[in-house]
Amino acid sequence: MPATQQARARDTIAPYFGARLPEVLFAGHHHGTDTLITRCPSVTTLADAALRRGPSTQAAAAWTEVTEALCRVWLQSARSGFEPALATRKHALRLERARHGLHDAAHRLRLPIDGGHHIIVNGTDHGSLDRMLHRLAALRPPTIHVACHGDPQPRNVLLDHANQWHLVDWEWSGHHQDWRMMTSHLVGWWYVENLLAGTHGRLTPTRSALDLSYSTPSLAVLSRWTAPAVRVFRRMSRPGELEQDLGALAVHTAMLLLREIPQVIVDGRHHLFAPLLGEAVRILDSSYSDRPHLLLKPFIHPQTDGSPA
Repeated sequence: MPATQQARARDTIAPYFGARLPEVLFAGHHHGTDTLITRCPSVTTLADAALRRGPSTQAAAAWTEVTEALCRVWLQSARSGFEPALATRKHALRLERARHGLHDAAHRLRLPIDGGHHIIVNGTDHGSLDRMLHRLAALRPPTIHVACHGDPQPRNVLLDHANQWHLVDWEWSGHHQDWRMMTSHLVGWWYVENLLAGTHGRLTPTRSALDLSYSTPSLAVLSRWTAPAVRVFRRMSRPGELEQDLGALAVHTAMLLLREIPQVIVDGRHHLFAPLLGEAVRILDSSYSDRPHLLLKPFIHPQTDGSPA
């Protein structure tokens, strides 16, 4: 995105976040190079603070503040109706990129698959690839649109020496956002990082299926980071819309897993193909059953959110 366009995107959310957005000093071309210069309150991201060894109490407190601030902005900016064509982040385009990325990864791995191939995860048949893509496409829009940063994840949050947070990277900022997509970033980023860091899988192609096997990642270490998103979700979801919102959260979280597949294959980390695809399918399918995926269970059952009593 051109620097001037990103600066304009920042301006759309500036009324809500104010000083939490570093000041833009220059946006434009400098000696032929597209350039964006801002004040830099810190070089430490919240992800850096959360993932490094040692106590992360301050990072957890800052993350809670970030999620609560986002929720306040959503509630303040909420307007009735949602037009997919006007959305700052368009689900249809994201899905097309995910579809293309999956097929590109399969080509690189020399997997002769088509839409009819079934996806087997640790012995359980989760239906065909076409069914997964159909379910991803069958997203029902929210009843409201909100203003948001657009990519609210820990690598886009800077922490200064006083543990104050600042939002950067405004490429996707705008005022016509799906709050359920935004919530998926608040919970899904942690799950994806946990999976990328410690999960290994095996892929066995057959004539009619992709047989995926891997150890499912532990969620115990994530509860302190995902609990704020659970609380935000409960505040935002309206009576009578919970089931629809949970389904949307599952779709958007599955998309976060699928988008990682092309890059891990390019990087030579082929052992991550199985868990990324497998968890995307499991999360998506759980929204069609009475047995929610463990990552989404706290959104349904309050006593499992991992937050202090």
